[in-house]
Amino acid sequence: MKNVLLVSEQGVTSHLFLGEAKRVAETRRAALHFTAAGCAELAPELLAEQDLILFTPQAAAVMDTLHTDALMAVIPNDIYGWLNSESLVKFATKELAATAVLA
Repeated sequence: MKNVLLVSEQGVTSHLFLGEAKRVAETRRAALHFTAAGCAELAPELLAEQDLILFTPQAAAVMDTLHTDALMAVIPNDIYGWLNSESLVKFATKELAATAVLA
């Protein structure tokens, strides 16, 4: 099971994605565990538990300030703009698979 953290500025958008992303991952039997947080909630303990951290476009600037071994990526605008949880799960799976190939 891979841990995926969804991050938005205040945590609102990430929580909107959360429920549906969990449902889609379960339906597709994807080994992903989603959580959500706002930028202010990004404690080192939370970051240490993650395999992948996905940022909304507005929260992307925070990426450069974080110290973590987790893979980080920005949710593409077409997924973010439509709150497309199905595509979000596919994107997370693809990102994690790409790092597995590189490792």
